[in-house]
Amino acid sequence: MIIDKGFYLLRSPLMPVDFLTRFLQLPYVAMADEIKTVFSTPYLAEAIYIASPELSSELGKWQTGQLSNEKDIQKLVMSLFRYVLRMSTRCTPYGLFAGCSTGHIASSTDVYIQSADAHRKHCRLDMNYVAELAESIAAIPVVQAQLRYFPNNSIYRAGDTYRYAAFTVKNKFRQYDLTAVNYSSYLEAVLNKSAEGATLQTLSQHITDEEISEDEANGFIQELIASQILVSELEPTITGEEFFHVLTARTAELHGIQSVTHILSSIQQLLTIAVPGVSQYLKIHTLVRQLLPETKNKDLIQTDLFLSTATNTISQSVISEIQEQMTMLWKLSTVNKHPDLQQFCKHFIQRYEEQEVPLALALDTETGIGYGAYNSHYAAYAPLLEEISAGNSHSSETITWNNMRQFQLQRYMACMQQQQVEVTLTDEDINHLVSGENSPIPDSFYLMGSLVSQNAQTLDNGVYLFDFSSCGGPSAANLLGRFCHGDPELKTLVQECLREEADSQPDVIYAEIIHLPESRTGNILLRPQLRAYEIVYLGNGSVPADRQLPVTDLMVSVQQDRVILRSKHFNKRVIPRLSTAHNFTVGSLPIYKFLCDLQFQQLRHATGWQWQLPVTTSFLPRVRYGKIILQKCSWVIHSKEHPSLKKNDTPAKQVAAFSVIRAALRLPRYVTIAERDNELFIDLDNTACIQLLVTTLLKKEQLTLQEVLQTPDQCWVNGTAGRFTNEIIIPFKSIQQQQPPVLPSSQTTLPRRFQTGSEWLYVKIYTGVTTAEKVLKEVVFPLVKSLVERSIIDKWFFIRYTDPEDHLRIRFHHATDPVFWKTVLEELHEKISANIDPILIHKIQTDTYIREIERYGEQTMVLSENIFFYDSEAAIGCIDLLQGEEGEHFRWLLAIRGVDMLLQDFGYMLPKRAAYLKRLQQHFFREFGGSQTLQTQLNASYRKHMRQISSFLDPQQDTTNEIEEVALLLEKRSSHIQQAIRTVTVNTWDELLSSYIHMFLNRMFSSNQRKHEMVVYHFLSKYYESRLAMQKQQQAI
Repeated sequence: MIIDKGFYLLRSPLMPVDFLTRFLQLPYVAMADEIKTVFSTPYLAEAIYIASPELSSELGKWQTGQLSNEKDIQKLVMSLFRYVLRMSTRCTPYGLFAGCSTGHIASSTDVYIQSADAHRKHCRLDMNYVAELAESIAAIPVVQAQLRYFPNNSIYRAGDTYRYAAFTVKNKFRQYDLTAVNYSSYLEAVLNKSAEGATLQTLSQHITDEEISEDEANGFIQELIASQILVSELEPTITGEEFFHVLTARTAELHGIQSVTHILSSIQQLLTIAVPGVSQYLKIHTLVRQLLPETKNKDLIQTDLFLSTATNTISQSVISEIQEQMTMLWKLSTVNKHPDLQQFCKHFIQRYEEQEVPLALALDTETGIGYGAYNSHYAAYAPLLEEISAGNSHSSETITWNNMRQFQLQRYMACMQQQQVEVTLTDEDINHLVSGENSPIPDSFYLMGSLVSQNAQTLDNGVYLFDFSSCGGPSAANLLGRFCHGDPELKTLVQECLREEADSQPDVIYAEIIHLPESRTGNILLRPQLRAYEIVYLGNGSVPADRQLPVTDLMVSVQQDRVILRSKHFNKRVIPRLSTAHNFTVGSLPIYKFLCDLQFQQLRHATGWQWQLPVTTSFLPRVRYGKIILQKCSWVIHSKEHPSLKKNDTPAKQVAAFSVIRAALRLPRYVTIAERDNELFIDLDNTACIQLLVTTLLKKEQLTLQEVLQTPDQCWVNGTAGRFTNEIIIPFKSIQQQQPPVLPSSQTTLPRRFQTGSEWLYVKIYTGVTTAEKVLKEVVFPLVKSLVERSIIDKWFFIRYTDPEDHLRIRFHHATDPVFWKTVLEELHEKISANIDPILIHKIQTDTYIREIERYGEQTMVLSENIFFYDSEAAIGCIDLLQGEEGEHFRWLLAIRGVDMLLQDFGYMLPKRAAYLKRLQQHFFREFGGSQTLQTQLNASYRKHMRQISSFLDPQQDTTNEIEEVALLLEKRSSHIQQAIRTVTVNTWDELLSSYIHMFLNRMFSSNQRKHEMVVYHFLSKYYESRLAMQKQQQAI
């Protein structure tokens, strides 16, 4: 069960939709005049300046008659018209064009936005410039002598070196690199002395002795500052009081820089001026340039708008109905998957097993396992891939054709056949899709979307829709933290939410992540102190020092595939939190990204409705559950499909050409151009809007349009100036009994781990891909044949792997002989010594075999191992027959034959094979980029080889193709598999079979296995399509 927190954040544009309606009713000339007039008002002139000083300058020239070229004026008018559209329809806060206001859940709905002059703006210098100011001030010699210095809080000791992150500034942006410095007793002494802050004189005196003079000590300290091992107290803060205020207050205490202090205080006063206009920003720019001469006016000021509302309440009955329906929809939520975190768990277990190690050492790329993607090594000859230039795979998942994809395709096809525009979900549909899977709700989360209704009364009467935007965690504060600086009430409410979250688990520390990746990001990261504890990493904390957790205090372990972080000082589990919407996924330092990823570990999030159709389509219908719109109608338009649209045509011709497209696609009057998170409102009855749309389409070649639900007659939020669109963020909490933070032990009775000396022996042979082929042919093949014949083993299987070094993984089994492994290892080493040059084998090691029970299922785990045995016998027999370049050509043809036979072994007739392979093909095609170039290359390659493919898939041609011996190997595999699966009952083989096929291709191909897999699936899919088409033709005859 979930309950709301009693408040929400309302986001609305500066101007009402009625403001826009005026423009939409005017012809171009009158519209241009109106635009010129409205942007001459101080408030909107200020809004344009904040958004774009360059555009503001052009506007000023136009208004004073300095801009006379008609083409330039038209370009300016259309740019300003885009802002008119934005400031009247889009709710996302941006400068003065949209703002927010804290509202409360009450007995009835009543929202009334006051006039713009009553709103409150919160202005601050861009953090990029604030950080640059702080750095320049800290470099003044008279200031340096007065400041306290601290160790860089990313520093840690690894052996005989200290390792830390330091930045360089490129184009005014900080870029961090990991670096190292040798240990010395003097360096250790300075770091210890500066731990709580110390002046240069104090530090210099601390290391001055008989061996080092005062001048040498001073020089040493200056080197530590220059190399960023020591950082000053003027390093930017991103939580607590705004850093520019902190900087201004601290410089006022320093001696010898009165002129700097005066400039900073003057800037601070100008930032608080409430009177609308541009003059104060010009003055600020002049003042900043006195300290930083190269400062531009672009992005100098960051502004948030806080709406003044006479009333701001939404009915509890409305919120309760939405939360009830969201509780049902939560069953469709998905677990956050973070490949980097999954890889970390895997590599951590391989390196450290069940140890707990310092986090900094574990993530160190030199001494630990690092964090992030691992590179693959590709070296073998692969003729099939010479014609395919696709990039490398970014995923290692096996496609799962699940209930959701099947359901979506069925509903989409029904929608198209009946010419409907909406898919309606029922409780029965949702329960069918989840198949009873438990979907726990996070302790705290937010829901964001828009309420659509004619007015407040119809809303309270239940006549409304909720246009779903997003829903997730790990905290309700994620989308609210950024706005807390300018809204004291919101700050208090968010702090109460987070305090309640922490109190629910007293044995756990919820710690805010404090890190400034690069200065400009500080604009998003700035927030008040929201939590009692902070993890500080290349950023200054705002909580007392005894509640700051440096990375050196953090220990990490992996328990049951879950990362556990612990504070040494507090001896408590630590759960990191980032209460902002910063996109940390790209270009972040490993430790920061690790901490941010970790907050989402095993959490579920509701993504609404993501269409996953096997084919691309130009139209996707609306999806609704109850009153919640999960997905709006959308259309994809390609310029190349509409040659009648021409860039230089007159507006009248463009309108005429687009009217044909509109009629064909059945587009409604109001749509938005949707580009990622950006949406631009378009009225298709308005010439200027159509010009914008056509210009954008011809420039980008492809556009996605979405229907508009908040049409002018469906905007219930009222105000002094008219009706407004809305977006609300509602914090929720779960009151269900939460599970303990550490995962419970697995309930399976099937043994999971097998060490050397048990019934399984697991051997890894590290070598290059070419040598691996030689090892399989000359060592493994004769060895296992002999071992099986003598009953020393009863089954075995192998796979190829990279972690990150290439190697073979071989598992040997005997059910009853406890010492069989000794014989296997002895004979394995003998054969390697006799057949392989020792220099080609990097390492041979035994390991613990851990069954992938979750992947293969408890009831089908042993069956899967048996199938791996039959498959390995067939694959290695095929590989042994391959010789030279001709053999490599045969390799992929035999792989295709092997996949086809596997599908038949599991009873997949031709239509089912065709559908199944199409899904696999589409998944891998998207994995490798899904470009038109790749599609063209694959199709051309298939046409080149299709006769041979058809021949090798026809058993009647085996003699002609000289593959009778291979056919016998595969038939033997088929006989064993068919016999084995007769005794097993499963709902569907789809998921397991995709894994079996994947493993077969892994065994068959010596390198680039996933790229080969993509090509094999493409070839088979095309072949099956061709066969089905031929069958239909024959039936028609």
